[in-house]
Amino acid sequence: MGKYQILEHTADKGLAVEAESLPDLFETAARGLFRLMIDPDRYPPTEQVAIELHAPDLEALMVKWLNELLYHFEVYHRLFSRYEPIEAREVDGRWRLTAQAHYCPIEPQQLEWEGAPVKSVTYHGLRLERDSERWRLRVFVDV
Repeated sequence: MGKYQILEHTADKGLAVEAESLPDLFETAARGLFRLMIDPDRYPPTEQVAIELHAPDLEALMVKWLNELLYHFEVYHRLFSRYEPIEAREVDGRWRLTAQAHYCPIEPQQLEWEGAPVKSVTYHGLRLERDSERWRLRVFVDV
């Protein structure tokens, strides 16, 4: 499992994420995203949904992934806490992500909030790169 750190920003919040593999980076970023708002480990998953996304580049795929999870949270009241398996790969010059996202159905008023709700993931300050050993992501969200 990768690791994440919550970053404070003047108007928003952010995450710095590190992982050894690309699927782990996507999973750790998702875990960090929900941790900005609540402790997802308090709500063990009982259901799962398949998610498939496409994007022109890896950065756009990451933003799309995180915003898709937020959409499910807001619209369908799904609190995600586990993501497996995740596959992210380049196919014919475009990036594709498939994942099984495990969630607990929730009612927002029943949650124990630990931070402000996240409205969306932004491209502001987005950095996604790989060095010889690890993937690194820096991403900010609107709260």
